[in-house]
Amino acid sequence: MSIEELNRTNIQALYRYMPGQPFNWSSKVSVVGRSPRHTSPLDIPEAWVAPQLRRLIRPFAEGVSRQPGVGPELEIIDRGQYALVKAEDLQASRFPNTFHCAACGHFRTVRVGERIPNCPHDHGQMRQFPWAEIHECGHLKQITAPRCANNCRASMALFNTESFSISRWYWQCERCRTRSTQPVVNWCTTCRTGRANATRIPQSSAYYPQQITVLNPPTRDAYASLAHDRVHLAAVAQSLGVLPPGADGLRMAGGTRDSEGAVAQFQKMAAVLGWQPGDEMYERGLADARAKEGTAPAWAEQVDALGLDPESVDALGDECLQLSLARGAAALTIDDLRTESADELHPTYAAYPALFERYGLRDVTLLRQLPIAYIDAGYTRVSPKAHSSGPRGDVNTRFRFFEAGRDRRFPMYGVRTETEGLLFSLNQLRVVEWLAESGVVDDPGVTTVEDAQRWLFTVTEPVTDIFNAPESRITKAILGLVHSMAHRTMKALATRCGLNVDSLAEYLFPANSAFLIYANTRSEFILGGLEHVYRYDLADALSELDAESRCVFDPPCRHSFGGACAACLYVSEVACARFNTVLDRNLLFGSLPATVEPVGQTNQEVTWRPYWNH
Repeated sequence: MSIEELNRTNIQALYRYMPGQPFNWSSKVSVVGRSPRHTSPLDIPEAWVAPQLRRLIRPFAEGVSRQPGVGPELEIIDRGQYALVKAEDLQASRFPNTFHCAACGHFRTVRVGERIPNCPHDHGQMRQFPWAEIHECGHLKQITAPRCANNCRASMALFNTESFSISRWYWQCERCRTRSTQPVVNWCTTCRTGRANATRIPQSSAYYPQQITVLNPPTRDAYASLAHDRVHLAAVAQSLGVLPPGADGLRMAGGTRDSEGAVAQFQKMAAVLGWQPGDEMYERGLADARAKEGTAPAWAEQVDALGLDPESVDALGDECLQLSLARGAAALTIDDLRTESADELHPTYAAYPALFERYGLRDVTLLRQLPIAYIDAGYTRVSPKAHSSGPRGDVNTRFRFFEAGRDRRFPMYGVRTETEGLLFSLNQLRVVEWLAESGVVDDPGVTTVEDAQRWLFTVTEPVTDIFNAPESRITKAILGLVHSMAHRTMKALATRCGLNVDSLAEYLFPANSAFLIYANTRSEFILGGLEHVYRYDLADALSELDAESRCVFDPPCRHSFGGACAACLYVSEVACARFNTVLDRNLLFGSLPATVEPVGQTNQEVTWRPYWNH
């Protein structure tokens, strides 16, 4: 194989040319990525992404160790034995190094770097045989020819490769014509716990990147002001509205001491919010602070009043933290549109609040320049999921880190860029009413959005598993509602923003009843399509959400398929944050009435009231 330069940007490398990832090169040969010669540090602190990495890797570690929260993969994260880097010097080598003659079936293996061989039977230059063994443990190996059963040490020929069924392929000795009884694919030689699969290289099943998305991450220099033990507690307080949003509120919480008076704490917060002495909110807050003088910080007391255990606060706080930082990324609100827009657009923007109310939304915010980081923590083979079921039964997939460097730290390749997004916040009071009307919960009697959010935090569980549905019925219902609405919104936006639906992606905040749709493009510039929709086409995009409630596979889809399928709610796995799980149109449009002759066994636990009830 001749040496050629592989020049790609960091973001292109992240999606196509990672170590251990097979890909085609120059339409001539298939290769596999190798560790780059040089890397540079990614300007994101490793400790900042540790909670997300742990949630990503935990299902894989538990599947192997069969113990909750235990596994060598998790120990690597807990010890900080990893480094966030950018790949600066990509490398790849030819793979597989097996060649096959279609005319006579001659099969030959050569070394890396050797020239393409010619067929010994005068059939010309042989072609690369682009098939390899893969296994759930991460095994990747080229096909190996067996020895002749008669020990004649002749070359083996591989026949019947034109068949789509690999079980029909067979080996035959070129000298004695003895047909081998050994299959083309044998037991995995890496873990020795199962039979490997044969797949064409490259195919997606040979490499699934395990990636996390980090919204508006701090730089290494700015991390010190946010790296305090109250950051998750403060993020929850921000969602409750008792701390100013964004990084400034988090920094202020880190600088608050228990010994500091409640009045002094309130005055700092009032200065950030712009409250002045004499204002109603200022005087009311000052009176409350004086009553609490000498106690713990007022905002911390309100979070403690939720009664959550420390582990739940950390998990919930991480979601609130991502949401808080996202909201602080060059946000453009409806009020901003009214202020800066031309007079002829004022009636359009004035109609937005009524439109939001119609679809159970509290607000929609444009994030024009959203800093975002994509980080490949490792990869899997055969399946992107930690657990899967197939003809061989339940299978646990092994998470694979990239090869460690000389410092024995496992590299995680990433890129930091900017994109645009639309942040949709559901009306929490409407969500609680919908749960009560559907019979999921008894009416808690909350009357304000703030009280509804506080109540939801106390009755739901943080969503930490992207593969499996939550066990809590309330949590599952809210996650399904947010996730289903996100997919409907993604499809509606795609027809108007100039991007394919697969070029959009979602970030879910189920505990906060919110979701983010952002441009998941592989370019390093902002197209501006979502901003165009926000300014001029948002009303039409929202009107499309409930324009058609049916699916071509109804009524089985609504009754027996979980209310979601490839024809209605599913999107590409690169766009979905949960592999198209926990989706249901019944949550949006209400449960269909029971048919006289049921098509199948219903999976509905409750009769859902439509969330979009006009």
